[in-house]
Amino acid sequence: MTKPRPKTGEARKSKQPLKIDRLPQSAQDAIKQLYDRGRTWVEISEQSARPYSAEWEKDGGGFIDWELVDTGSLDLFPDLRLAKSTLQRWFDLRVAQVRAQVLAESAKAREWAGAFAGNDLPESNAAVMNAMRDQVFTLMQKVGPGDQAKFLEGLNLLSLTMSRLQRVELQARRVAVDEKNVQIKLDLIKEKAGKLIGEIEGRDGKPAVALTREDLLEKVKEIYGAV
Repeated sequence: MTKPRPKTGEARKSKQPLKIDRLPQSAQDAIKQLYDRGRTWVEISEQSARPYSAEWEKDGGGFIDWELVDTGSLDLFPDLRLAKSTLQRWFDLRVAQVRAQVLAESAKAREWAGAFAGNDLPESNAAVMNAMRDQVFTLMQKVGPGDQAKFLEGLNLLSLTMSRLQRVELQARRVAVDEKNVQIKLDLIKEKAGKLIGEIEGRDGKPAVALTREDLLEKVKEIYGAV
């Protein structure tokens, strides 16, 4: 008893060659273009049997130059036309299911990217993160029964890199804050030291102040004690 043929939307367990796969890429592209424009399978089948026209998009002529199809492939189409069922099966397996898979994978990639979107990452690392998110999408496209370990390894690497970037950024921010505080303290010391020197030397028309060694040490302590 033969196994039932997969229904529309059902993936095949193994990728088997289809008749339309033997046709030139230009013919396959034309089928997708016509379907996306709203043509029915019956209309596309009828147009495939018409005499070939290089302007088929405009004049509605045939989009397959049967004279250029190799003999082995031509034998698969004795009527020199694409049957409705052949069109439907090829489009479902080669186009519709692939598009659906890409959309699903893209949604998963956005979900993973969204999980990291809330992280306050440095602008300098934005390009790096975008590249890594692209890699998530690429890995998802390659996931198969024997590819799960590789995919999970990639995601773990992404998470690890994210954590490292966050730690580096946090450390950089702390250093920046420390540098800012140090600079503020240095500026305050300079200001107070400048006033002290002004008192000793006498500036802005003010007479110099005679300070004992003890007075000078006390004022220096005040300067450093204030910061």
